Amino acid sequence: MEFLLEQLANWRFYLIGAYPNGPLTGLALNIMLAVVSISIGLFFGLILGLCRTSCRMYIRYPSGIIVDVVRSTPLLMIIFWAYFFLPILGLHVSLFWCAVASLSIYATAYLAEIVRAGFLAVPYGQMDAALSTGMSRFQALKFIILPQAFKIMLPSFVSFFNSMFKNTSTVYIIGLVELTRTGIIISQLKPNRIYAAYICMAIGFWIVCYSLSYAAGVLEKKLGIIDYESYKPEICRQDLVLFPLPNVVKKMFVSNRSSQV
Repeated sequence: MEFLLEQLANWRFYLIGAYPNGPLTGLALNIMLAVVSISIGLFFGLILGLCRTSCRMYIRYPSGIIVDVVRSTPLLMIIFWAYFFLPILGLHVSLFWCAVASLSIYATAYLAEIVRAGFLAVPYGQMDAALSTGMSRFQALKFIILPQAFKIMLPSFVSFFNSMFKNTSTVYIIGLVELTRTGIIISQLKPNRIYAAYICMAIGFWIVCYSLSYAAGVLEKKLGIIDYESYKPEICRQDLVLFPLPNVVKKMFVSNRSSQV
C-alpha cells in the first residue's frame, strides 16, 4: 500500500513524463496517438465504408479485400511492417508517426465496417425522398443519410474508440514511451514497485475509457438514441438461466416481476 501511494503521488510522471523538459510521454502520448489515428482512420474509413456499399464490383471487391486483409492481421504485425518497411520505401519518419500510420491503417479497416453497417441500416427510400426535394446526391448523403447512420453507428464507434485507445499500448514495442512503457521502466528500475506501477497504469487506462463511455452516454441521451427514462431492462431473466433456482429460494431472492419475464 505504501508503494502504491508513492506511485500515485508521482502521477505527473505517468501522465506526461519529463515534459516540458523532455519529450511528451506517458498517458498523454496514448491520448495523442488515439486522437490522431482515430481521426485519420475515421476519414479514410468513411470513404472505404462507402466503397464497400458500392454496386460497382471494381470498387466493392478491392475495398473488401483491403478491409479483410487488415482485419485479419494482428496489430503488432502492422506496427512491425510500418517500422521496418517504411524506411525501405524511402519514408524516414519518427517513431510517433510510424505508430500513427500503423494505428490509422488498423482503425481504417474496422471503422469502414462500422460505417458500412450503419449506412446499410438506413431504410430504403431515404435517398429517393431526398432527391425528390431537389437535393443533389452529395447533399442527400450529408444532410439525410449520414445523420441517420451516425445515430446507428455511435455505440459501435464508442466501443471501438475504447478498444483503440487501449491498443495504443502496443506501440511500446517499437520504443515509444507511452503509459505501458513508463510502467515497465519503473518496474525494471524498482522491481519492488512492479505491482504499484501496473496498478497505476490500469487506473490511467480506466479513467480515460470510463470518461469516454460516460461522455458517449450523455451524447446518446442528447441525440435521443436511447430514452433512458423508458428503457429500463430487467435485472434478471429466469427464462434464460441454465440452472433454475428451487422455488423456495426463488421466492426468497427473486422478485415476482422478474420471475414472470
